Amino acid sequence: MTDIRELVLTADRELFTEHDLSTLDRNFAEDYVEHSPLVANGKEGLRELVTDAGEALRHDVARVVVDEKAGLVALHGAYPGLDPDTVFVGFDIYRVADGKIVEHWDGLVDQTPPNESGHTQLDGPTEVVTSADTEANREFVKRAWATFLQGQDYDAAGDFTRSDGRFTQHSGDIADGVQNMVDFLKQLKEDGSALTYDTLHRTVADGNFVLTFSEGSIAGDRHFFCELWRIEDGAWVELWDAIGPVPSDDELAHPHGAFTSVAD
Repeated sequence: MTDIRELVLTADRELFTEHDLSTLDRNFAEDYVEHSPLVANGKEGLRELVTDAGEALRHDVARVVVDEKAGLVALHGAYPGLDPDTVFVGFDIYRVADGKIVEHWDGLVDQTPPNESGHTQLDGPTEVVTSADTEANREFVKRAWATFLQGQDYDAAGDFTRSDGRFTQHSGDIADGVQNMVDFLKQLKEDGSALTYDTLHRTVADGNFVLTFSEGSIAGDRHFFCELWRIEDGAWVELWDAIGPVPSDDELAHPHGAFTSVAD
């Protein structure tokens, strides 16, 4: 049985940090599908990306979330050297089948300074609690996502968070605490810039971590939403995110949509 965690970590390290292009033949399927707006489709798109970026490119992985049930591996980290003007931070989701990487999505944003509480986009706990109930946490996050985010019922935050209001926030715009998150989202809604969630495309769940990958809009413009939730005792206790605009079809480097899978 393929260890999908080690497969993805090895391929990612060899490609983006060691720049060993032979990993494309060893670890990626011939019909590999690329959904990132930064990369042309197929293995040749990745080959071109790494070659053009040069020796400064690397991927610093902070977290690994492995969803054996779905055959998905999510990496949370930073890409120094991918762009000369910024460091990209965010999420990569790989789908593995028959011992090869067959598909990839990402949600990357510019690196930002620490937020008011001193948290960066990547700091905080990294180890998965393997004794946690993965499927119970997945279902909990899906319910909370539908009510709090898609339903914009921000007053329901207490149903999904600690009773004492403690909550660790890694968004650059929001300080720690449940109420700060609620106030921020309510203010956006009042200003006509609400985060409007349409579709939850997939979850990547592993122990106490659940990543939601969804789409929607902000002030009428299409956006992707990548949110990694840490769960403790049946409550949201920590959040990392990457939220950004979705290019139009004519801006994409390939014909595949940014969200749906060839396996869906």
